[in-house]
Amino acid sequence: MPIRPDLPRGAAAPPPPADPQWAHASGWAQLSGARQTVSCVLPCRDRARELPQLLPILSDTLTECGYPWELIVVDHGSRDGTDSLMSAWGELPGFRYLSTDGPVPLEAAFEAGILAARGDAVILLDPALPHTPELIPTMILQWEADARLVYAARDAAGASQLRHWDEALTAAQTARSDMHLPPECMGLSLLDRRLVDWLIQAG
Repeated sequence: MPIRPDLPRGAAAPPPPADPQWAHASGWAQLSGARQTVSCVLPCRDRARELPQLLPILSDTLTECGYPWELIVVDHGSRDGTDSLMSAWGELPGFRYLSTDGPVPLEAAFEAGILAARGDAVILLDPALPHTPELIPTMILQWEADARLVYAARDAAGASQLRHWDEALTAAQTARSDMHLPPECMGLSLLDRRLVDWLIQAG
């Protein structure tokens, strides 16, 4: 999945100027002075029926992980009232809504969200796939242990298994001129900010 600073036509706008209050922070994060932050990018198209169930789950999951967070919903062509739904959610701390100018491929929606994300870790989640948000705390634990990339892959039985790139594997992969993230990353993954910045610069 290449990351390009020059997004295709219809991509979402760049993030707003930096604001120290941009993220939702739990009481623990505020008291502990937690400085690292997490962004979650959620592309959607015609998911207005599922979002009211999914967004509270993601909000609770991210809050329980202890880091200040933002959740970026990237609407890439919905025609089911997703914009009206998200206008209310966008008033809550940590929630952001980006809309593309008509339908764009899923990859372009992820790219728009990644470029808008401000977190030290960036979680990518495709709600159309069967991976569950319950994996996110374990992904964050692996990131805390210095994984640069954590992603979910399906095993032969159809269950989600987490794989990761450590610092050495990430260095080896990014040294390749033809490096691409594993395709499973567009299902459920966590990218360290250092890897995100490298992808943007390489794009």
